[in-house]
Amino acid sequence: MKFRKLLFLCPCLLLAAEHPRLLLGPEDVPALREKIRGEPFASMVRTLREGADHNHWGRPGPMESEYDHIYSGHRHAFLYLLSGDDAHARIARERVEYILDRPSWANARQKGLNLYINGIYAALIYDHCHGAPSWDAEFSRRVSRELLRQHEVIVRSGGTGQNNNSASNWQGLRGAAAGIIGLATDEGVNPENLAWAHARVTRYLNDNPGSDPETRGWNIEGLGYTYYPFGNGVMPFAIAARRAELGADLFEHPGLRMSLWTVYAALLTGPDTLMRPDFGDDNPGANGEGTMGFAFAVCPPELLPGLKYWYDRTVGMEGDRSFDSARFGTAASILYYPAEIDAAPPLSIPEWREAFVDTRGNGFMTYRNGYEGAGDVVAQLYVKLRGNRGHSGPDALSFRIGGLNTLWATGGGRYGPRTNNQDVFLRSMNTLYPVDPDGRLEISGESGSIVGEPVIHEDGSGHSVTTITQNNLGVRNHTRRFITAFDQGAKATFVVSDTSDDGKFWQMVTVDHNQVTTEGNTFTVTSPEGHSLRGTVLHPARPAFQTGTRRRGSGALGTENNNFIHFSSPDGNYLVVMTLVERGNTHPNVTATGEWREAPNGVVRVGGLEAAIRGNEIRTRPGTE
Repeated sequence: MKFRKLLFLCPCLLLAAEHPRLLLGPEDVPALREKIRGEPFASMVRTLREGADHNHWGRPGPMESEYDHIYSGHRHAFLYLLSGDDAHARIARERVEYILDRPSWANARQKGLNLYINGIYAALIYDHCHGAPSWDAEFSRRVSRELLRQHEVIVRSGGTGQNNNSASNWQGLRGAAAGIIGLATDEGVNPENLAWAHARVTRYLNDNPGSDPETRGWNIEGLGYTYYPFGNGVMPFAIAARRAELGADLFEHPGLRMSLWTVYAALLTGPDTLMRPDFGDDNPGANGEGTMGFAFAVCPPELLPGLKYWYDRTVGMEGDRSFDSARFGTAASILYYPAEIDAAPPLSIPEWREAFVDTRGNGFMTYRNGYEGAGDVVAQLYVKLRGNRGHSGPDALSFRIGGLNTLWATGGGRYGPRTNNQDVFLRSMNTLYPVDPDGRLEISGESGSIVGEPVIHEDGSGHSVTTITQNNLGVRNHTRRFITAFDQGAKATFVVSDTSDDGKFWQMVTVDHNQVTTEGNTFTVTSPEGHSLRGTVLHPARPAFQTGTRRRGSGALGTENNNFIHFSSPDGNYLVVMTLVERGNTHPNVTATGEWREAPNGVVRVGGLEAAIRGNEIRTRPGTE
């Protein structure tokens, strides 16, 4: 592929350039066509074929939006690449013609994200179908020229409605789109534009997952913003840029290498869907959009057996067999799923467990008991080490808990719906508030920090101590100690010790499918299946609970609302122990001795767990560090 360097200097060579050339070359096609004869690839192709005319989410429905047309066109173009059947190339042509004839094409007044996606997928379709019988020379030349126009508009203005923060998914996609389109077209492309595209994607990776060699890749805007930009743009561009030897190899960027691991790390199976924690401007849905397949191409090799294990049990042959069908999804799985390696349970991989401790990225601490299905439990504490960027919301030192087919402690969803002229998601954080969460809130963008060394045990349990001078909702000198244990008298146990100057309210929110009741110093959240999370408040001594329902900023498991529990402490300090048990099981006794009003100095006992908290030092038994 070294000849590609010449193409930008001598446009006369461009028409002789070979296709496909973005994700693979002509020499790779025969092996790809042979590979899909066996499983699981034959099933993936069948799923792709059956969903070729579905909407962009991979679901049955009419072609209504531009996205529906261009993603369907890409599915057909990829099927042409796999089969050589010109019937697919003809449909892909129709879809591209539809997009090119829309007034939004190459229009700087169009929403930027639409420009990027339409351009990326028109470029991929052109690359896959170039030379097909139904793509005559005149039409191919038209598409090539139109791609150049789209490329230049994206470089010059990027369209309307942009989030211009360099960490935003908008800017990652903008750079990726300009690069992919520029590498696909057979017209003369300004090499400075391609360098600009590469630099913009690099800066996005630096400012979002981070460039520290030890970053764990978590997205500063929320995990949903890994699916969309990485699956649809950043990864295709990284692959095409590597093949074209354009700039530094993005595969070596630590943020890119680890980001797609995060797609798997917290992924949970639900009754009818997949779900995961919803930090930032986000929601708990989980459509991989290609990231589940691309992960096999870019993640460190020691993680691949764990990725394969969980792929197989979620979207693969042992799961729902959707093969990550949304948007780019199934095509990436066909290209990169590693049939030749042996799967292994993720928690059996030391490097996987080590990645649960994120002290050099955005600060996501992950605790998980396994990767088996409905019995999985995951808790995450978000330190927010690098502050607010992109769309990120006020989540520093907050937590999320999911498992047993529901979301026990969730967030408030996305920006949009408002109460008191403020986004509703601000009122649905699992943290301390200085005022009633339904009152007027003053938001800050401060970063949290980690105290001491977080701990993760082989069973996925552990603890972290985190602090912030002023939390994102205005509480001063907030320190949170978060302990997670598994199978110590309960399916999972969570100990939350908070100290602060003025944290008047302690709050937790849950999706409104879950019923909330209170009795004495306990609150209980019960799922529709009868599993329950019981919170025992050990400080303050006599909490006065308030419960209710609030609107979310986006949907969660089919609902638009959250239930909440909050209560006050006169000194701004709290000790709450939550135990999670399956239906029919009894919650263990919870006790504590010691002092909890300022610097904690005491011991919590729950079933088989004994947790000693001395200031910011934590020791647990069993499993004493």
